[in-house]
Order: sequence, then structure tokens, then C-alpha cells
Amino acid sequence: MKACTLGTIREFKTKNFTVRVTAEEDWDTDLSWDEDGSVRKGLESGEFIAFQVSATVYYRGREVGADYLGGCIYKSIEEFMDHKECGKQNREYAAKGDPGRCGSYFSGMVHEAIKQARKELTANRPYIRQGGI
Repeated sequence: MKACTLGTIREFKTKNFTVRVTAEEDWDTDLSWDEDGSVRKGLESGEFIAFQVSATVYYRGREVGADYLGGCIYKSIEEFMDHKECGKQNREYAAKGDPGRCGSYFSGMVHEAIKQARKELTANRPYIRQGGI
């Protein structure tokens, strides 16, 4: 079953490449961990939204790399793009000498999709410059 797109979280383009991160319907949301039922209630009331995310790289319109993550539950699809807040938090940790770090699904997925695109393009077109994406 093809997922229905709920919205574009972020899209950026260069001359030859497009990177698009979209939220799609999640047909199989696992709530087995929701022991008190508060997340289910939030989903039913509309306080939260459940979705899956795809980060896709296109080279001249052809998909060449992608990464996917299901089971995302946030107050909005825009909240998934948390890399700026994580960066701020990491700078605060570093200033205090604290080794703790915040990770971002958003930036991790974009990096993985680009990694896959580089692998695909260099395997099939060895003349493409490695740093092009």
C-alpha cells in the first residue's frame, strides 16, 4: 500500500540534486510501550500526530538515495526537524564541558540518504565527483 503524504518537512535543491524530507501516513503505529494510554489519547484527540518519514535524494529527477523511519509521534510534523535545537543543546553541553549529546533523527536521515545517493552515483557513474552532494 502506497503511503499518503501528509506534508513536506523540508526540501532543498541544487542544480542537479533535490533532497526532500516528507511525512507520510503510518499504517502500523506501535503503541505497545504506551503503558498509561496517554499517547493513544493524544493521538485520538489530535494533540499528537503519528507518521513515518522519508528522506529522499533525487539526481536530475531520479531517486538515487533514501532513508525511512516509521513510528514517529510528535505534536506536528514540523517538530520532527529538530536539528537546530539539538545543535544549540550540544553547544551548551560543550561550553559546560559536559560529554552529553543530543541526536537528531532529521539530520541523521538526511545524511544517510545522501550517503546512499553518493554510493549509487559513484557505483554507476565513477566520473561523478565525490563531494558533489
